[in-house]
Amino acid sequence: MEQTAQTRDGQASPGTAAGDGHRAEQRRLRVGDIMSKEVITAAPDETVFSAVTRMSEHGVSCLVITDDRRVTGILTERDVLQGVAQCDTDFRRVRVSEQMSSPVEVIPADSSILEAAKRMDAQGIKRLPVVENGQLVGIVTQMDITRGLISLSVLRYVSDIMTRQVATVDAEATADEAARLMSGRNISCLVILHREEAAGILTEKDLLRRVVALHRTPAQTRVAEIMSFPVVAIPPSYSILGANKKMETMHVHRLVVMDAERVCGIVTQTDILRAIRTAFEAVESQRGALVRQVTDLVQYIARDVEKVQEFLSGVQNPSAAPGKPTAATGSPPEERESILSDGPCIL
Repeated sequence: MEQTAQTRDGQASPGTAAGDGHRAEQRRLRVGDIMSKEVITAAPDETVFSAVTRMSEHGVSCLVITDDRRVTGILTERDVLQGVAQCDTDFRRVRVSEQMSSPVEVIPADSSILEAAKRMDAQGIKRLPVVENGQLVGIVTQMDITRGLISLSVLRYVSDIMTRQVATVDAEATADEAARLMSGRNISCLVILHREEAAGILTEKDLLRRVVALHRTPAQTRVAEIMSFPVVAIPPSYSILGANKKMETMHVHRLVVMDAERVCGIVTQTDILRAIRTAFEAVESQRGALVRQVTDLVQYIARDVEKVQEFLSGVQNPSAAPGKPTAATGSPPEERESILSDGPCIL
């Protein structure tokens, strides 16, 4: 299928029309047009340590677990995080099949990107393996879908969609304490505070790359040693599309929202994708309502046209009954004679 909206580097693809034509093409965009075809995979019997090392080397947040090109599971940063939180950190012994998520949600390549966005939101996931005839052909992420929908329009401000309840932890806390907090709240990051100020951010990726992949002991590792810093921050008045572009440029998945020196929220790719999807659905809903209104109007006009045609047909082809006066002849001849013979005509 020809790609009609944007290529993966964000440039307009050949033959893409502008304005409404571009949006019409965007509505037909399918998962197969935007997915990544190069998928990093692993076998179920590999060790988690081996899998995590590969994830770190390739800079990916998950591995698709396959058996003869058929998807059997997925190993994500969150799956590894749960192992850290449960203090099951001997990842040289644990097999991928013990830690992976299974069964895994997959999506056909010919599905719409809006359908993919809905599935991710419903399942609370950030990527979907793409299949054709039951075999793995690619993977689609939130960033891919966001790129696919980004040309809709300028949306609202970051303050309208950000998460206001920000989970924080002190810089002196240990990695296992942070992992338990993230796992317990089902969140992907923590803002690290030093003297009540934002000093950094700790993500699932940080724990994976700087603790698990290096085989460090979580209980003996302070979050200050593994956090990402400096904090990539934006003000609440930042546009949603601007925030998405900043994430792409900085290669991050979330931004801290700060009002002056105060942390007031977090905005993630999930927040942005949900906002864009909502806008897209609103456009589709408005378009459907407009089509229905136009259809009703056409039917109403058609009924009026039929009435006018019937009226004009009656005027052009009058069906006057015998013996009755018409506009052209007046009274019948015998009636006129009767009237004249009845008596003198007084003028």
